[in-house]
Amino acid sequence: MKFRTLTALTCAFALAGFATAGIFGGTTVAVAQEKKKQEPKKNEAPKQNTQQPQQPPQQQQVLATKWTKICQANEQTKKETCVVTQNLHAETGQMLAAVTVIEEKGAQKLFRIAVPLGMMLEPGLRVVIDQNPPLEAKYAICVPDGCFADLQINDDFVGNLKKGKALIVQTINHVGRTVNITFPLGDFAKSYEGAPIDPKEIQAQKQKLDEAVKNQAKEALKRRLEEQKKN
Repeated sequence: MKFRTLTALTCAFALAGFATAGIFGGTTVAVAQEKKKQEPKKNEAPKQNTQQPQQPPQQQQVLATKWTKICQANEQTKKETCVVTQNLHAETGQMLAAVTVIEEKGAQKLFRIAVPLGMMLEPGLRVVIDQNPPLEAKYAICVPDGCFADLQINDDFVGNLKKGKALIVQTINHVGRTVNITFPLGDFAKSYEGAPIDPKEIQAQKQKLDEAVKNQAKEALKRRLEEQKKN
């Protein structure tokens, strides 16, 4: 599958957050792992539990940026390329995943998925919108920032995004567990149909919010240290 090249700024925004996340409003979402149940072996007596019960691990809050639209001339084709993207990041600012609708006049619409390193490449991943049938996608490339997959889409797919409530990306991590990554779709239609954001405005917001992300990460670390002291 062809991995389309975007302009430097558009591509940077599509990847935005793996190094430092831009917060354009946050919505709490879920990133869940499905753990396989281990069946007890036959003729094996149950073991006595002599250890103290372990405290459940603290789940990290996951935030979703608002869907954001950018339009810019493609340096290669000289045609306008528009992207509508959403990022998920942890409260520490660490990027978790991103999805992007890519449209260029006269070209095939693409849906780009970005996930962290450590996922199994061979099965690929699946994209599910609400109760619609899942769509299969294969990874196209992995770089130090993460792994990417492109899915060719049509107007029906975009229509489902507009009226949908949630989009789930399903992938398999390195230990064979299915990871369900949820992207809320509440403001997708408004962003898709609305005017694009000025790229210069994005750069200005990013510089302003980088410091906010650092402060947010410091506060999150402080809270975790205080919780550890209490336990």
